[in-house]
Amino acid sequence: MTTTKSPWRARPALFVIASLLSANVASAKGPEAPADAAAAPSEGAVEQPSPAGQPSAGEICSSAYERAQTEKLAGHYVAATAAALECSQLMCNTAIVRECERFYTALEQDTPTLVFSARKAEGGELAGVRVEMDGQLAAEQITGRPYAVDPGSHTFVFTHPELGTQQITEVARVGDHARVLEVTFTDPNAKPADSGVVTGPPRNRTRSGVPAMTYVLGGVGVAALGAFVYFRVSGVNDYNDYNATCSPYCRQDDVDAVRQKFLLSYVSLGVGVASAAGAGLVYLFRPYRDSAPVAASIVPHGDGAIAGIRTTF
Repeated sequence: MTTTKSPWRARPALFVIASLLSANVASAKGPEAPADAAAAPSEGAVEQPSPAGQPSAGEICSSAYERAQTEKLAGHYVAATAAALECSQLMCNTAIVRECERFYTALEQDTPTLVFSARKAEGGELAGVRVEMDGQLAAEQITGRPYAVDPGSHTFVFTHPELGTQQITEVARVGDHARVLEVTFTDPNAKPADSGVVTGPPRNRTRSGVPAMTYVLGGVGVAALGAFVYFRVSGVNDYNDYNATCSPYCRQDDVDAVRQKFLLSYVSLGVGVASAAGAGLVYLFRPYRDSAPVAASIVPHGDGAIAGIRTTF
């Protein structure tokens, strides 16, 4: 009788050999380190370089720090604030992070902010207004929130789909926070409000009559010129008489009297000229007054006509 060997009888021995080999290999490698412990760098470890072509975190932080300083020196406070915020949030050198945080706080205080506002001329706020600053979109519509800008002069264009555009130029100052920038739109189709006041026909502006001061100064001038003529003629006559009768041995009193008449004639002439000039100036610069228009009309009636004059007081 032939006996057949079953292959299953040799398998227990193979399992024992495989177990011994696995135990030897495991003891030779040592215990396996936890996955988290292998991934986390030890304290004081040097930062590993980034993959080729990619800047490291330290390089990004240093670049943002330098950019914040450069942008502020150039007057670009908004860009400098963004760069300072970027380097203050990166996990890099502690000293740089602290400096960026300090820089960011100072920029927040210095960067001017504006609040856009638009109103209708007849009253009421407008929200659907597009705002552009220096040719760039600043706000799609007015929200009432502050908008950070760089210091300096800026041109703003407010555009309403129905009321047109309004353009203004304003100067943003350092430290100017929540400054309201407002424009007013006028409806081109709006009718002027009725004030209830009845207005008459237009009045003509004319000069007033002759001022009383003109008469006063004119009278003084005429009187002074008359006195000039009198004293002058009388003085000349006395001079001629004394010159023909007693010169050069005339009495001193007579000579003084002649001199007095000539002096009074000169004074009278000066007063007369000044008064006449004053009267003319007062008349020329007299004030205006509103005169009502006068309308005349002639209407045929029966065998004749009716004449009328209409004016407004």
